[in-house]
Amino acid sequence: MMSTFLVIDIGNTSTSVGYYRNGRVSNVGRCRSRFKSTDEVLPLITVKPVDAVIIASVVPPVNSRWKRIVKSAGFSEPLFLSHQLKLGVPIDYPHPEKIGADRLANAAAAAKLFGAPSVVCDFGTALTFDVLDSTKGYIGGIICPGLPLMFDYLAEKTALLPHVEPVKTTSVVGRNTKQAMQIGARLGYRGMVREILNALKADFGISDLPVCCTGGYAGWIFSGWDVPAIIDPKLTLKGLGIIGELNPF
Repeated sequence: MMSTFLVIDIGNTSTSVGYYRNGRVSNVGRCRSRFKSTDEVLPLITVKPVDAVIIASVVPPVNSRWKRIVKSAGFSEPLFLSHQLKLGVPIDYPHPEKIGADRLANAAAAAKLFGAPSVVCDFGTALTFDVLDSTKGYIGGIICPGLPLMFDYLAEKTALLPHVEPVKTTSVVGRNTKQAMQIGARLGYRGMVREILNALKADFGISDLPVCCTGGYAGWIFSGWDVPAIIDPKLTLKGLGIIGELNPF
């Protein structure tokens, strides 16, 4: 019997909520991870009936609060993602309990949808690369500061630089301070991503490495770029649903 899962990805800043069924994620909404009122959350988690709730969280202090609101909405005990669950991919990592739950979900999705070797780039508060080996499975990754951290840090640690948001631009030279910062972020991040992907290809000894990108800034970085990648904003939620299918409740 095909199941419907409520899938919740609790990030450092925001939380994504959706409904997974048969490989598809629908009714995706977002709220603050540290929500102030249940009114922010209940409209997202009571859209349709579900068979189970699966949560990936990288913010342990809010887990009990999310657990309470899920149960108060009439759902059963939520399943919090950990390395001890069946993921559909082996883990070859010294301390698997220290791998972020979102990264495990991304690995599960990549393994099923793209195979291995492959890499997932997740553009969130941090920029993470999760790497799958064809024989060992999940072998680790790379973590870099995310774009929000870059913009926040520049504004916080300088007297004259403002806080800016990413916007599309084709310019190479900034004609004002904000534009200069936006160009620096986009070109700088592209350079970092290209260098990391090239290093991974060299490490694997291959010229073609499937790349899947997710997270809020993936489209901003990869739009119009010559580096091939699949952009899937729902990848982490899909991974949660895939793991739900592998683990009986």
